[in-house]
Amino acid sequence: MDSQTNQNKVERELFEIVSMYNVVYKKQLYEYFSVDGRDKLVGRAIKALEKERRIYINPYTQMIAVNETSYEAKEKGTLLALWVLISLMRQKKIEEHFLAAKAEYPVRIIFVGDAEIYDIMYVPETDVALVNSLFSRKNIESNGHIVIVEAPDYIPSIAIENTIGYCLVKEDGTVEYYR
Repeated sequence: MDSQTNQNKVERELFEIVSMYNVVYKKQLYEYFSVDGRDKLVGRAIKALEKERRIYINPYTQMIAVNETSYEAKEKGTLLALWVLISLMRQKKIEEHFLAAKAEYPVRIIFVGDAEIYDIMYVPETDVALVNSLFSRKNIESNGHIVIVEAPDYIPSIAIENTIGYCLVKEDGTVEYYR
């Protein structure tokens, strides 16, 4: 494929990611595309989309959104879940991923890997009782859960069936996994 076709493809995919997740860190886009070696095309894609006014870059945080309104609605759990998704992409093939609906709280991202459905959820310590209550009432067959926590010390108090792992996302986007 020629370089212009690759550049256009990265622009389209980058715009889809920003549109899907509302707000992302610029570094997340570089990391996302580095999984398959296309990170060299991200800078030009961002510049082109910004020039066309298809994305908004906050001048203070350098975070990228579709527009200022989307930026205002940024959500910590989704930003953390995107770091986890990128980390998982380095470990296994992810066929598809998307933002969970608000009604699926505390789930932030749903993805398909190895023909199985998984989700990434964010459970701050203040929400443990609420989340445990929600999941104790669900009696449907569930997919595997990856739970993001703010500190590993409250992991034992989380009672969510089918949890395949817990993780902590550091400020630089590094993900530490726990069982």
